[in-house]
Amino acid sequence: MSLKESWQQQRQQRQQAVIQRQQQVQQALKTARQERQFKAAQVRHELNLFREAIAADDQARRAKFQLFQAGLQEFCGQLQTQVHQFLEAASDRRQFQAKELTRQLNAFVQQVQQEVARFLSETTADRALMAQQLETELTTFVQALRSEVQCYLEQLETIRNQRADQLQQELAQSRVDREAEVDAMFQRFAAFRRELRQFCDALSHEVWGNPEGSTPPPVSKPEPASQSVSESVSKAPAPTIPVSTVVGAFPQGDSMAGLPKPPAREGIAYEKEVYNFIHAAQGARLTQIESSLGINRFQAVDALRSLIKKGLITQRDRIYLTQEQIAHI
Repeated sequence: MSLKESWQQQRQQRQQAVIQRQQQVQQALKTARQERQFKAAQVRHELNLFREAIAADDQARRAKFQLFQAGLQEFCGQLQTQVHQFLEAASDRRQFQAKELTRQLNAFVQQVQQEVARFLSETTADRALMAQQLETELTTFVQALRSEVQCYLEQLETIRNQRADQLQQELAQSRVDREAEVDAMFQRFAAFRRELRQFCDALSHEVWGNPEGSTPPPVSKPEPASQSVSESVSKAPAPTIPVSTVVGAFPQGDSMAGLPKPPAREGIAYEKEVYNFIHAAQGARLTQIESSLGINRFQAVDALRSLIKKGLITQRDRIYLTQEQIAHI
């Protein structure tokens, strides 16, 4: 059997199966329709019976309601009569009770007034007695308080005087210690100033030597340690050349030995060039002056010292400035 014949045979079988299923469905639908119609007729019959029963119950209920309404009207009439009678009796009773209550209230008010008057008289007497007692106690308390306050003030005055004496002693001792410390400090300051002046003189002598016909500067005598701060400051000689300029301009230690000494001459060389360079550069250091002008340290320091003596330049933080530049700062 070929594949086409087999497919056609299966197709016919499927069509027959579909036709059979359709017949079965039609039969089932017909049976269900008949059953539904039978059930609908049965339900309609039961509904008619239920409606007739409801109508009968409604008639019976209406009859009972009419009977109940008649009894209710009769009961309302009786109740109204009883209420009217009760209100009349209650009104008479209320009037009687109001009269009795008014009489009792008047009697109670009179009794309360009598008790209040008696209580006020007793309270006035007690209050006067308590006022006398409180006045006596208050007088005693004020006297005791005054005596205690007076004793306390005397103790405070004694303690304050003791503390004042102690503070004066401490201040005097502190003043003595401070004067001793100041004297010791000025002794050290005088020694340091002598050493510094000797060092500057020795350094100047070592660098420049003694010019012909000049004598070494006199060594200042040490100042007494008992002088006050104002006398020490006023008598201290003002150095012509700042120490910071000399110390900052010259190398320390044995490094001065390797530098050549300048030849003796009448005028100060490079003074104008140094001033012009500082003015143009608006401030310069010693190393900048040396490198820019091509001079050695002795020549630069000599020119700077001469300009400082003349008041044309000054030194601030190792920087040399002209007076015009300082005025603009």
